[in-house]
Amino acid sequence: MSAMHSAPTRLTSSPPQSPPQQAWARDARRGRRARIRLFGAGVSKHTVLIALSAMFALPLVWMVGTSVKTAGQALQLPVVWWPHPFVWSNYPDLFASLPYFRFFWNTFLYAAITIVGVLISSSLVAYGFSRLRWPGRDGLFYVMLMTLILPFACTLIPLFVMYKNFGWIGTYLPLEVPTFFGSSVFSTFLLRQFFMTIPQSLSEAARIDGANEFYIYSRIIMPLAKPALASVVLFQFVYCWNDYLGPLVYISNQNSYPLSLGLTLILGDYTTNWAWVMAGATAATAPIVILFFLTQKTFIQGISLAGQKG
Repeated sequence: MSAMHSAPTRLTSSPPQSPPQQAWARDARRGRRARIRLFGAGVSKHTVLIALSAMFALPLVWMVGTSVKTAGQALQLPVVWWPHPFVWSNYPDLFASLPYFRFFWNTFLYAAITIVGVLISSSLVAYGFSRLRWPGRDGLFYVMLMTLILPFACTLIPLFVMYKNFGWIGTYLPLEVPTFFGSSVFSTFLLRQFFMTIPQSLSEAARIDGANEFYIYSRIIMPLAKPALASVVLFQFVYCWNDYLGPLVYISNQNSYPLSLGLTLILGDYTTNWAWVMAGATAATAPIVILFFLTQKTFIQGISLAGQKG
């Protein structure tokens, strides 16, 4: 009986934590909550990026897939995402029916010449707007920027008449010669912004040593501006590769067509083999994609540095 009426077992509580232990526990809880929030934010961000990437990649995937379909599958609904069978012969058949590589060479030559012109003229103009001080510099720069809002159609007829009087119609001269005289306002703006990030002390030290402005431009500024120059090259190359309206207005000989015009020859008057059209578009897009992947680090660096305030 005495055992049955023994005193109940007393529940012992853990000893109170000292102030340092309480602070450590509080910091640990805050750290866990912060890690959970960061994880949730990371998951949300990557989910949105994956969804946007899939949305932008979908037309490219469809174009590549359609390039190896039969003519019937190219227009079939619902869309045939996995061709069966793979018609790889669309590419050699397309290249045999059109002087595709001739169009490719015309486009490459057009892009190469205009890139040289833009690099020379835009860099010189950008140097004058960023590294030299003269009355009305900023005002004239803003006036130059305002020309970006002028659509091509506003200057199309006056330029066509002028180039016709020069005897340039039917050649690439109307598209190539202006680039040697600062016609690329965007490239000038991009380079000017980048040049402004280069410390003026470098130019001042060179002037003290007796260097002239052309020496400073060619030996100091241009080597430091390689990321921005690479961005200009990529932008100009993509512009020339996709340019359709300019060659359409000035080029009349089919042997001189760039890819943008040459691909329109695939379109028939009554029927069109859309598998061939997508094969031509895929072959025309491949150089741009390859070029971007090869230069994306330098390209992004040039854009980010040009956006900094000088």
